[in-house]
Amino acid sequence: MRVSLGCLENRYSKVYRYMCLFCLMACLAVPGGRAQVSPLDYGLREASNGIERYRALYNAHADALKRGLEVDYDGIDTLYLEIPDDFKTIPLGPYTDFRGLVLYVDNHARHCTLFSKSSAQKAVSVDKAVIDKLDFSDIPELAQGSHLLVLEDLTPWTERRGYGYQQFRRDILVVRDGLALNVPVTAWNTDSTRVKAYCYDFEPEVKPVVKNLTMHRVKGCTFRTNCLSLVGQYGVTVSNVHVTTPRSKMIADGIFGVTNCAGIVFVSDTVEGTYSGYGASRNYGYAFSMNNVYDARFLKIKAYGNWGVFGSNNMSNTCLEYCDIDRFDVHCYGRNISLKHCTLKGRQTIFSSIYGTVAFDSCEFIDYTPIRIRSSYNAYTPFDVVMTDCSFRLTRRYHSLIQVDMLDTADNPRPELNPKSWPNLKVENLTVIAPPALHTMYVFNPKGTAKELRRDFGYIDTVELDGLRCVRPSGRRARLSVKLSSRDFRTTKQLNYKLKFKDN
Repeated sequence: MRVSLGCLENRYSKVYRYMCLFCLMACLAVPGGRAQVSPLDYGLREASNGIERYRALYNAHADALKRGLEVDYDGIDTLYLEIPDDFKTIPLGPYTDFRGLVLYVDNHARHCTLFSKSSAQKAVSVDKAVIDKLDFSDIPELAQGSHLLVLEDLTPWTERRGYGYQQFRRDILVVRDGLALNVPVTAWNTDSTRVKAYCYDFEPEVKPVVKNLTMHRVKGCTFRTNCLSLVGQYGVTVSNVHVTTPRSKMIADGIFGVTNCAGIVFVSDTVEGTYSGYGASRNYGYAFSMNNVYDARFLKIKAYGNWGVFGSNNMSNTCLEYCDIDRFDVHCYGRNISLKHCTLKGRQTIFSSIYGTVAFDSCEFIDYTPIRIRSSYNAYTPFDVVMTDCSFRLTRRYHSLIQVDMLDTADNPRPELNPKSWPNLKVENLTVIAPPALHTMYVFNPKGTAKELRRDFGYIDTVELDGLRCVRPSGRRARLSVKLSSRDFRTTKQLNYKLKFKDN
């Protein structure tokens, strides 16, 4: 029988104490079994308030990590925690199964993250001329074993106009026995690049797991409590974690923070609400806040927030499948994004300084712009958009496939970002659902002044829509005008524009 430890005093008999001790000894004695400790033996049994319960969890996890053990949540159902002034994040070991634990967290102390998995970084000297060759066998720290090599460019990649901060690019390479298994987003051996490098060691056979947890951030909190931070990790799976957030004026959320990681999987996780302000205070805040991640997969994620649930930079080879979300972003610097069987509702997929291919397969766009190129970074890079077997539900607010925001005619001072490029687009079998009041859909919707459009945009040479089917919400065929752009624009290459409707 699972028990709840709340605000009421909990009494345990001597028999129960002996049973807990017997179970722990039995686990330690079983050959091949995972050695475990329980928070019940670190003061949780006697705890009478939320701060004492937090300390019991912290002590159990810290001791388990030190001794190479796991934390067993058997018999613990619901906990009410309070964040103390001297809070320290609770460290997780390689395998953490919360076994359906429900946490109610109150925080009037400080912004914090409740749980974390973080590896120690090691400094390493890497010449930028070596990076693009992907061979690091002459570097002692990388020559043997498995490592995550983090590359930071100390020269600003771009400056975000109107926000007062600079954006720096990062890449992460998975290196085994001196050889990189993946490539950077773009070349590093350039005149403007200044490299800082460090690495994290990892064991490829270890596949860390965090699963089966519900966290409710209670109403009235005056500080944020994020759920989980991953730093310098490889191959972590986060599954069946649910986080709820009540209506609040707080902003700058980051429920799941992922930094300098590779091979990360989130599966069957849900987010209901974020700290991102409401009304006049509506600002920003994310459920998934990521920076410098390679090979991340998000499976069966359901997440909605007031601002938009994904906010990320420096992302490469990211895949979302069977997700139901309100927004996906790579704010700046990334390559190759794939969305399959996803429902995207209410906002936009936002990119800046993206390369490679953005692919949508069997996705549904509802009151949503599939591609929006953000202007504030002034980084219009070459990439391709591919849509296959998707549906697009038009609204008065969103009725274009690609929106290109423009700020001004100034070129980016970074040579790699000096040209302004627009993406190619290839669409196959798109069903457009248009309400009776809408009669026009645009492929491109440039946002800017006439002066901003008086230049030739590079890279783009192909826009193909094959198998377009236009219907009303009732399913009846719709007479819809499909136009290349809401505004005239010019390209450096001759544009091959093809539009073919699907035979009914």
